[in-house]
Amino acid sequence: MKDGRLRGIGPIATAAAVVAASLVGVSAARAAANQSCDASGYALTAQALTGPSGADLGIQITATTPGCELPEVLSDVHTTIARFKQHAGRELDFRDVPAPNGLASVHLGRVVRRQPLTATISFSSQLVFTARVRTLLRPDLIVRKLIVPKQTLAERQTAVGITVGEPNPDLGASATVNVSVAGTVVATAPIRIAPRRRAVLSLPVILSAAGPTRIDVAVVGSTPGETTLRNNTKSALLDVTDFAVVPSQVIVPSLAGYGGQFNHHVYAALSRGIGVTDDNVGVMEEEMRALHPQFSRIFFHPSAFTDPDRMQSFVRTVLLAQSTGTTINITWQGGRLDTASGTIQKFADVLIDLVKSRDVSKLRWVTLQNEPNSTKLTPAQVETEYRQLDPYIQSIRGQVRFMGGDLVRTNQQAWFEYMASHMSDILDAWSIHAYWDFWDTQKLQDRLTEVRAIVDALPVNERKPLYVTEYGVRGLRTLNGVPEGDPGVWTDGTLISRTNVSAFQHAWFDVLSARLGYLGTSKWDTYFGKYDNGTQAYYMIGSPQEGWPLFPLYNLIHLMTTTIRPGWKVVGVDQVPDTTGLLADYVSPKGEQTILGLDTNGAQLNTPASTQVEYTIGGLPPARKLRLAIWNEAGDGLDGPTTTVTTDAAGVATITVPLNGVFALTTLRLA
Repeated sequence: MKDGRLRGIGPIATAAAVVAASLVGVSAARAAANQSCDASGYALTAQALTGPSGADLGIQITATTPGCELPEVLSDVHTTIARFKQHAGRELDFRDVPAPNGLASVHLGRVVRRQPLTATISFSSQLVFTARVRTLLRPDLIVRKLIVPKQTLAERQTAVGITVGEPNPDLGASATVNVSVAGTVVATAPIRIAPRRRAVLSLPVILSAAGPTRIDVAVVGSTPGETTLRNNTKSALLDVTDFAVVPSQVIVPSLAGYGGQFNHHVYAALSRGIGVTDDNVGVMEEEMRALHPQFSRIFFHPSAFTDPDRMQSFVRTVLLAQSTGTTINITWQGGRLDTASGTIQKFADVLIDLVKSRDVSKLRWVTLQNEPNSTKLTPAQVETEYRQLDPYIQSIRGQVRFMGGDLVRTNQQAWFEYMASHMSDILDAWSIHAYWDFWDTQKLQDRLTEVRAIVDALPVNERKPLYVTEYGVRGLRTLNGVPEGDPGVWTDGTLISRTNVSAFQHAWFDVLSARLGYLGTSKWDTYFGKYDNGTQAYYMIGSPQEGWPLFPLYNLIHLMTTTIRPGWKVVGVDQVPDTTGLLADYVSPKGEQTILGLDTNGAQLNTPASTQVEYTIGGLPPARKLRLAIWNEAGDGLDGPTTTVTTDAAGVATITVPLNGVFALTTLRLA
């Protein structure tokens, strides 16, 4: 007989047990082979585990001497359960117990924890082993916590936090933790937990489909087996979204807003000759006030110094802009500007007169030269003009600042670098112009991103805020062999400015400019009029002969200016990689909020859309009522009716918008 402390082997856990093994004879199989394996050739491990369904005695026979054959059947398992405290003892006998590879188990019925038992185990009629053990409590792995965010982005790695506890005192256990979505395991990890301890895991998962999603966690394959499996699972809900606002990421601290060019010759003979009169121009003026432009630009041409008609038209245009509430940029359109010619003094007098005599409080910016990098002017010459003008307007410099640039693409980097290194003390902002053909929306994007990259590469202390003071869409300049003029036409011959495509692409430009940190944009241009002897029809309000009709772009800009305010900040919007959706989030100092968005796949669609796009937007306050307004909802270029959207408990708003629609989701009350 041999006594010793048992080791946990295979499926039998590592609790201590005392085993006595007695060799009665040699197995018939070994005798037939003329070989002898006594008790020293085998080891016995036994363990009794109990739980709510009763106790089981686990048995494992292993060969310690090579060549000793393992039993496939235990001929007898006799178990004596000792009396323990108030629990009575009893005896159980099991015959011909299956033992594949030396492993066997018998069910003992009700046995309490720590109750001792003795098992006498026989096989091959010659070998008898005795084991004395105390019954141990099975483990009970419990999913204590499941932590998931309320909202996450689709295709973005998300951490699932899991805490698994083992409250029972005896064994601990090994198991596998599975995370599943819709019945499919999306993450898995092994765990080993000691008695009365817990395991804390963070498993990364990637969820692909937007919408409410259930996360299921299960602990499976416990070794040893558990007392119950009823507490091995837990579920949680989270919203998977395509977009999420990020209020902590401030892109633009204070927005200047959106507006357009006011034609300074609308009241002059140039425009009176094509139908503008004092009797009908009032219609346009009211439409401009109803538009609520926020950042707008007006040319001053030196011809006004000698032409009273043009001067009165310029002044009247500035006063119209003042009456709309827009911030005004006055740009010296071109020509000689210096002290020798007297133009510096004259221009200064015009600016001072506007501010001091005509109470134009909205005049904030002055720019010298339009698109100078497309002329023979050098950066140094333009710098000289600013420095010569500055002393003459010191009396209004508390209100009026200098904006430099108005740059087209030509040699723009050199101009930005010069302004940064030589003019940072006198310029407070920089501006660019951008135009693209309706079929070339890549240029729309490139124009904004390339300038952003140029500026971001400059020394931080030399950078200035960016504006766009002209931008617009061009169409086909020739159709069926016939010239179509500027800005061209849509494929069916419609003036491009009258199309939904043009308006939609302007919206794309504005949303992208906000996301890239531009403070404001001024559309070229707003209303019908004559600039010079040529014809430019980029406007969003048509001719007086037609009753000053409102083109689709007017309605789009109106949607923007009535849901977004100057002084608001632009904050980040996180989104699924490679999505064609584009959103910008605007937040007021009081917490008012508007999300402007579109799907860029709608950029070439001029007719009503058959495709509807669902937007799921997270990061919003839960249970918040928002107003939803959609431009071009019916494919008519108009602002559609306002509806109410309520975010869910996770702060997710779900809306559906036509492919070529532009939406504003806002906390503001809309008429």
